Amino acid sequence: SVIPLWKQLESYKEYQNKLRLYLGGIKANETINGALHIMSLGTNDFLENYYTYPGRSSQYSIQQYQDLLIGIAGNFIKQLYHLGARKISLGGLPPMGCLPLERTTNVMGGNDCIADYNNVALEFNGKLKGLTTNLSKELPGIKLVFSNPYYIFLHMIRRPSLYGFEVTSVACCATGMFEMG
Repeated sequence: SVIPLWKQLESYKEYQNKLRLYLGGIKANETINGALHIMSLGTNDFLENYYTYPGRSSQYSIQQYQDLLIGIAGNFIKQLYHLGARKISLGGLPPMGCLPLERTTNVMGGNDCIADYNNVALEFNGKLKGLTTNLSKELPGIKLVFSNPYYIFLHMIRRPSLYGFEVTSVACCATGMFEMG
C-alpha cells in the first residue's frame, strides 16, 4: 500500500492550492520555498519489487534498475523544484540486507545480513549522492542534500548496546515467523 510518487505529487499540489487559499499567494509561496521537503525511495523498490517479482530482475539488471530509480528520483525532485521547493533532503538506503525480515528469511545464510543487498544499497547511495551533486548545479537556488543513513544504521546493528538496544536481528514488536505480524 505504498503511495506512488505521482500520487504524492498530486496530493502535494492539492495541499499547495489549499495553502494559497488560506494564506494567500505570496505568504504560501514563502512557506513552500522555506519548507524542508524530505523524500526517500529505494528500500521497497528493491526488496518488495525487484527481488520479489521475478519479472523485474529478468527485465533489468540491478544497475539498470538503480538507474531507472535515479531517473525517477531526479524527475520527482525537478517537479518539486518547479512547484517551489528549494530545500530538499534526499534520503538514501539503510543496509537493507540487515533488516529483520531479510535476516529472518536468510535461513541458508544463518540469518546473517545479506551482503548482496547491502552492496546494492551502497551502490545506489553513491548514485543518489551523484544525483544531488548534479541537480544542485542544474537547479538555481536549490539546497539539495543527500542524507545517508547507511553507516549509522550499520553501526547500530553491529553495536546495539551503544544505542540502548539489546537485539537488532529481529523486529521488536511483531509476532509470527517473519517478525512482522
